[in-house]
Amino acid sequence: MPQPVNRRRSGMSILAAGALVASLVTVGAGPAAAAETVADHATPVTACVGDATTDWMFSDVSAGSIFQADINCLAYYGVTIGYGDGTFRPGNYVSRFEMVLFMQRSARIAGADPAAVVSDFATTGSDPVNRADMALLIARLLASATSNDSRVNVVLESDGTFTVGGAEPDDAFTDSRRTQPIVKDSAASALFELGVARGTGGGNFSPEASVTRGQMAAFITRALAHTTARPEGVSVQQYLPGEVTVSVRDEVFAPVSNAAIDVFSIASPDAHRAFRSDGSCSSLVTDETGSRSCEIDVLDPVTGPDGDFTIGLGPTEEQDVTVWAWTGALGDVIRSGDDRLASVEVTTQGVEATGAKVTNSLPENATHARFGSTVTVTVQLVGVNGLRAVPPEDGASYTIRKEAFNQIDGPADPGSSRLTQRSTETVEVDDTGKIEIILEGVDPESNDTGDIAADEILWRYTVTPSGDSPQLDEPVEDVRVVFTDASPVATTIDLATQVKYLRAARSSTRPVSNVVIATVTDQYGQPFRGARVALESITHPAPLFMYSGPVATGSSGTARIGYQHSGTQGTRETLSASVAGVTDTVDFLWAVDPPAGSEVTTGGGTYEVLAADPQRNEVVVDLTAGFGTATVVVYDGNDRFRLDGRVVSLSVFESVLANELDDEASILLLGWSSRDPDNQADRTDWFLVT
Repeated sequence: MPQPVNRRRSGMSILAAGALVASLVTVGAGPAAAAETVADHATPVTACVGDATTDWMFSDVSAGSIFQADINCLAYYGVTIGYGDGTFRPGNYVSRFEMVLFMQRSARIAGADPAAVVSDFATTGSDPVNRADMALLIARLLASATSNDSRVNVVLESDGTFTVGGAEPDDAFTDSRRTQPIVKDSAASALFELGVARGTGGGNFSPEASVTRGQMAAFITRALAHTTARPEGVSVQQYLPGEVTVSVRDEVFAPVSNAAIDVFSIASPDAHRAFRSDGSCSSLVTDETGSRSCEIDVLDPVTGPDGDFTIGLGPTEEQDVTVWAWTGALGDVIRSGDDRLASVEVTTQGVEATGAKVTNSLPENATHARFGSTVTVTVQLVGVNGLRAVPPEDGASYTIRKEAFNQIDGPADPGSSRLTQRSTETVEVDDTGKIEIILEGVDPESNDTGDIAADEILWRYTVTPSGDSPQLDEPVEDVRVVFTDASPVATTIDLATQVKYLRAARSSTRPVSNVVIATVTDQYGQPFRGARVALESITHPAPLFMYSGPVATGSSGTARIGYQHSGTQGTRETLSASVAGVTDTVDFLWAVDPPAGSEVTTGGGTYEVLAADPQRNEVVVDLTAGFGTATVVVYDGNDRFRLDGRVVSLSVFESVLANELDDEASILLLGWSSRDPDNQADRTDWFLVT
């Protein structure tokens, strides 16, 4: 392990030629202030992934060799091919000539300038290379291969020394600092910070020791991990918890930019269920990028100039997730077993905290809890995309104030009920970034048989960050939880329709039937049976709206309420239902066919899309400014489709419709030309604008 030694830097920005020469032979400065002995810029990823792990079957590289993976990796990239007799000879020392070849080939793989790497290094000779020389060449390779756009940038300064991530290395090997020129010592220190050089024990680097071919393979592969060197095709790796980077490379390992990336995932215990028996994507997987898993669509992202795309995984309660990634042309679909698919198992544990959220365990729509039950209030640190996060290095704590008020035979209220508990405490999050608080309600009048008045316990709590702890995603102040023994009553109602639209009646004497589903829950968030739900149309009262009367909810808390609509115009209908003084509404579209002539072309114009049904190949548009006439237009597989001016497939057209219409904030516009509604063989041009 390197010893904590700081080194002194010259304050001059420009050195004369003589001073530069002197810097190459001057021994490094002596120790000054203490510093941490940790590799500050080690990387969790590798260039030796996927096909780069293939065994090249060198006869003298056994499965037990500590250098086997590194040697096979270099062979994959063509940095070495071994000897003609099928051996690699990992214990042989690396000659200067061999080292130059290895570094030139590695530089090309890494996107570095080979001449800048070997420059003044002697290109001939059979003398073994020592570890100090190797460190210098590898540091030069990284300085040439990385930039400000890299995760870690290695810079060759004007005095020949190296900085890492914008700072001078704060660690040094004891023997290197004592015996080596400042440039070579700087190189060794930089490689330690990057996790490339690990020393030979006791804080030493053994700079004068010769380098074996096996050691050389390990040094180079660790260095390549910091560059763009990745196998041909697609590879996917985890840089940070909850974050993966997808890399795309061509046949010579060069980065491929603007490659469309499809990423999907599933909890690792269910990874075997990600694909159906026919190889297609299961509905259980989560698409992390576009709108359809296992398909390249227009919403999928593309790689940057470095051939990479980094994505934070969506919110999940799973600790281990299996992620698949691939690339292809727009509209391509992939199946299990396709060699374009790459996968990796990643963890969501250890995500860096950027905030915190507070939740409680009350069911959705619940306003009360029953006596004898408990409610758990959870403070959870969160990071990218809302993933659970671990505490920062200096910890995180939250001040929690809570109060309880009792009331017998009536509602509890802080102004009039008895205060039974009050506390304020600052609590540190645990190792998982969580604090849990248990609220419980014990009936203050348990022996109240025959008493028709309900008792209540009111808890209220406030949570605030302490010190520099991550801020809450929204204020948590005087949140109330009520425990009671009251009998269930209907308190909430939610309305929904089975479909988004229907075609309006062609004649007012032949009305069209529709169904509204009402779901009623009680104050405990449980389904409420026996609530009589009456429906009304706010926008289209009788005689256009006709129904047979209130319907009672069943054991599931739902009621299916049928009605008839006799209107013949394209319009939006707003339906309403109430229970216990609580009202909910739902909008429904009654659509009509386009008027004569308008279906031929929109003349370059576009209309807002209101709904779509890919099963019927139908799109509902608004034919007037703002909301006006809901009109159905029909497409088929013989048509041409354009998205924002670009030709796309039918599947992409439909996926964008489905995805964008699910987002209430999105607006889609649709136009068409050359449509003949009476000719099934016509070829309509559709123009979808996002």
